[in-house]
Amino acid sequence: PRTLNMSLSGMRDLSIISTPPPHRLAVKTFICEWDKAIIREACQREIKRGGQVYFLHNEVESIERVAAELGKIMPEASIRIAHGQMRERELEAVMLDFYQRRFNVLVCSTIIESGIDVPTANTNVINRADRFGLAQIYQLRGRVGRSEEQAYAYLFIPEESRLGKDAQKRLKVL
Repeated sequence: PRTLNMSLSGMRDLSIISTPPPHRLAVKTFICEWDKAIIREACQREIKRGGQVYFLHNEVESIERVAAELGKIMPEASIRIAHGQMRERELEAVMLDFYQRRFNVLVCSTIIESGIDVPTANTNVINRADRFGLAQIYQLRGRVGRSEEQAYAYLFIPEESRLGKDAQKRLKVL
C-alpha cells in the first residue's frame, strides 16, 4: 500500500511483475466455514506429499488452545507455535526448525507475513479470514506457492450470515 501510494502521487515509479516465475502455479484458494474434516484433509494431504503447513490463528491469547485442538484433529502431525510475543531467540529457534523441516505444522500469528520464504510450506490455513483486509490476505496467501508444487490456501470464516458487508465483499474478491 505504501509503494502504491507513492507511485500514484508521483513520488516513485511503479514496477510491475506481470508474469510469475516459470513453472509457478497459482495458489488454489478455498473459503469455507470452520470444519475439522476439511482442516484434517488439507493438512494431511500436504504432510503426505512431504510438505509443511502454516495454520494462521492471530490471537496470541488462544493460540495454544488452537494448537492443542489441531493436535487432537491430527495426532500424527508435529505441531509448534510461533508469534510475535515470544522471546526473540525462542521465535528464531522455532522458525529455523520449521525451515529445516523438523516439524510439519506451524500454528502462528501474522508474523509470517513479513517475508518468510519456506518453499516446502504449500498449504496455508487462515482462521477467521474475515478479520483481515484484502491486502493482508493477499500477503498471507503469498507465503505459500513459492516452489513448483501446487499450493493451497484455506480461508476459514464464521457463518456467512454473521459476516459484515465489508468482509463479504473482500472475500468475494478472492
